[in-house]
Amino acid sequence: MFEVFEYGNPGSKRIIIQPVGDHDADDMAGEATIIAKETEDFKLIAVKVDDWNKDLSPWEAPPVFGDEGFGSGAGETLKVILDLCKDDTASYYLAGYSLAGLFALFAAFETDRFKGIVAASPSYGFPDLQSM
Repeated sequence: MFEVFEYGNPGSKRIIIQPVGDHDADDMAGEATIIAKETEDFKLIAVKVDDWNKDLSPWEAPPVFGDEGFGSGAGETLKVILDLCKDDTASYYLAGYSLAGLFALFAAFETDRFKGIVAASPSYGFPDLQSM
C-alpha cells in the first residue's frame, strides 16, 4: 500500500516513524543526517503515503485551498504504521509536519504504542475541530 524507506541504524531499538508525501520524500536522507548529529543510535522509517489529503486526515472535510478535499483515511494509515511497530523491545516515536502533524496527534489519542509524538505545525483548521 505505502512505500517504506529506512535510514540510520537498521538494528536500533529507537525508531522514529514519519509519514511523508511526494513533496518531502526526497529530503529524508538529509533529515536522517541531521538527526545523526544529535544521536548515534536511531532508525528513521519514512512511510510514503499515496494520497496526502486522504491518507493522513482523520475526517472528511472540504478543500481549504484548491479543489481537493480531505478524506478520512487516517485510521487505515495508522494500522499500516502500527504494523511496523511489532518489536516490544523497541521505543517508537511518531513524527509529522503539517497534515502529518495532525495525523501524529490523532495517533496519540488512538494508541499508546508511541513513546513520543512530534507534531510540527499540525494542520488543525478543520471545520468544528477548534471548538472541540
